[in-house]
Amino acid sequence: MDERLERRRLPHRPLCALCDQSTESMSHLLIGCPFSRTIWHEVLSWIRSTAGSPVAEGPFAEWWELVVRSSPRQMHKGTSSVIMLTAWWIWQHRNAIIFNNESPSVAPLIDTIKAEVKSWAEAGARGLRQILP
Repeated sequence: MDERLERRRLPHRPLCALCDQSTESMSHLLIGCPFSRTIWHEVLSWIRSTAGSPVAEGPFAEWWELVVRSSPRQMHKGTSSVIMLTAWWIWQHRNAIIFNNESPSVAPLIDTIKAEVKSWAEAGARGLRQILP
């Protein structure tokens, strides 16, 4: 992400907007960032997943697949949907920090993710009702 902004000579923060500790990359933002790992831990605990939060940088898709495979077969679709929604809201939270000068905040983001998952379940998204507490 940083490299693209530099090539276009656009202003950007060199460090992650969520943790302010490492250079921002998509991999860092989604699974390497301590802030994001806290979000993943809370969300996975909420859906009673036995999978662990990401602990190192690496391909997000591989971690996603590992989490889905570690869940019971009937929960694969719901677990995948929760991962997708969580990643989306981590990205949205990052953008709110960058563009709206908001501060990183775990609790409101967790509440937003839970509300979104429940809303999708009520709308009939496959597999979500089975994994909600």
